[in-house]
Amino acid sequence: MKVNRWTITRRCVQLMVLFLLATPSFGWSFFEGNLGAAAIVGLQLSDPLAALQVLVLTGSLTSTMVAGTVIVLVFYTLLGGRVFCGWVCPVHLLTDLVEMLPWPKRLSHWSMHWKMKALLITTVVTILLGVPAFETVSPIGIAARMLTFGASSSLAVLILIVIAELFLIRRVWCRSLCPLGGVYQQLGRLSPLAVSYEETKCSQCGECQRVCFVPEVLAPCLESQQNTVHSGECTRCGACVGICPDKALNFGIRNPFGS
Repeated sequence: MKVNRWTITRRCVQLMVLFLLATPSFGWSFFEGNLGAAAIVGLQLSDPLAALQVLVLTGSLTSTMVAGTVIVLVFYTLLGGRVFCGWVCPVHLLTDLVEMLPWPKRLSHWSMHWKMKALLITTVVTILLGVPAFETVSPIGIAARMLTFGASSSLAVLILIVIAELFLIRRVWCRSLCPLGGVYQQLGRLSPLAVSYEETKCSQCGECQRVCFVPEVLAPCLESQQNTVHSGECTRCGACVGICPDKALNFGIRNPFGS
C-alpha cells in the first residue's frame, strides 16, 4: 500500500491541534480558549462565524475581536478556506476515523449546498432567540471543550453525528451541514493556493476521486474543463495529490479571479 505523505502530515497537524486544545488542562497558559475564540501567546484570534453571531446580537464588535477575526480570515483565505476543515477541525478528524470503519453501505453523499442554508438558519435563530445559536450546540466547540474539561452531556451531539454517518449518510456533517464550513468554503474561492492538474500525465485511474472527501471538485479537471480545482469545497487535504500514481495533481498558485 502506498504511503500518502500528505495524509501523514495532516494527521500530525490534527494531533498537534488536539494537544494545543488540551494544554489548559495541564495548567499551561500559552494557549487559552478554543477554536471559537483563542489567545496564542497573547495573540487574540476569533472564529469568523462566532464574530458574526456577536455582531448580529450586539450590533458591534470590540477592536480585539475585529483584529482577531481579520487575522483568521486572511490566514485561511491564503491557505484555502476549508483547509480549516481538513487540517484543524477535531470533528473532521472524528469523521475521518468513522469513515475508516467497515460498515454496511449508506447513502453515499448528500448535497454540499446545505451548509450555506445552515449558515442562514443559524443566523436567523441567533437573532430570534438572542443567543449565539451555533456556538451553543457547535460540535467543534464541544469537542474542544471536552479536551479541556472532559466529557459532558454535550457529548450527545458528537454521538448523533457518528450515528448519522455510520447508518445514514457518509460525511453528512462536514460535507453538508456545518455552517462554519460554509464560511470557509467562501474563503476558499478566493484562495491563491489550489490543486493543479496536468491532463497529459493523467491515466484516468480514478484514485484521486476515490480518496477525496469531496470528489465532485475534481470532476471538471478530469473532464478536461479546467486545469485547477476552483471549488471552495476543496479542503486542500492533499489526499488526491499524494495518491496520484501519475503525478498529475499537485499544489500550485493560481489567480482566483481568473478564468
